[in-house]
Amino acid sequence: MQMSRAFALIALVLASPGSALADAPFTGKFSGTGRACSGGLYVRTKTIEWNSSFSICKPARYEVLDNELDKEEGERIAFRLQSPSRHCLYKVVEVQRLSTYSWDVRGYQSMESYRNRALPDWANSPLEERLIMSCPMTRLD
Repeated sequence: MQMSRAFALIALVLASPGSALADAPFTGKFSGTGRACSGGLYVRTKTIEWNSSFSICKPARYEVLDNELDKEEGERIAFRLQSPSRHCLYKVVEVQRLSTYSWDVRGYQSMESYRNRALPDWANSPLEERLIMSCPMTRLD
């Protein structure tokens, strides 16, 4: 009798729409090319790492700022690095799907830069602290 209850409970959990599989964290390996974007981005379940020509972001824990992965077009997710390494230029990393394997990865030097990214005076500013790194990347997995 106990065994059939256990199987019924397992079947109920697996059949429910809010199962653990639906809540799986976003992970992926991405490769960039070009002078500034050459390198890789690695999003793991608990850490994110982005190594490129001018910035070395060693594995760091993160918090998810925005998660729009359920959209059909323009899926995106943004991460705030909790303790970026010394040579890491970016405090926020945003990943947006352009097509099946093509993604745009953006690095923001501050939370302020990320929050103001859509403002025209901000995005077109010549000030160094407002610069946003945008890298076309290919998803490898």
